[in-house]
Amino acid sequence: MDLINSVIVYLQNFIAISEKTYHVNPLIFCILYFGSAVPLYYGYYRVGRSIIKYEKRENKSQGIDKKELKVGITISAIAWLIPYMYVILFGKLSLHIWIILIILILATGLLFYKTLKNKISKIIKN
Repeated sequence: MDLINSVIVYLQNFIAISEKTYHVNPLIFCILYFGSAVPLYYGYYRVGRSIIKYEKRENKSQGIDKKELKVGITISAIAWLIPYMYVILFGKLSLHIWIILIILILATGLLFYKTLKNKISKIIKN
């Protein structure tokens, strides 16, 4: 019982310090972060579905369904950005936190773009 109480007190202190320091509520961030998981993976599903449809097609000269692909990427990108936009719009962050946040967004976005581009180019070549 002591452990549970100490964890609860720690979380309450963490939330209070985060709100005073950065003006961001970690609970709202967590809700946005985990709540955006369903649309994020739905976007991935749409991208994968367009790739699978292309692979199963006999006549591959038509190419991949670009509309389906763009919709999936857009849904995933927006869902991925939602929690970070909360921090950017409502948080008062110090310079080093801004730098880390920008690097995180750019690096993961670039990694996602390159991975998706490589997979699509391999499919189109085959």
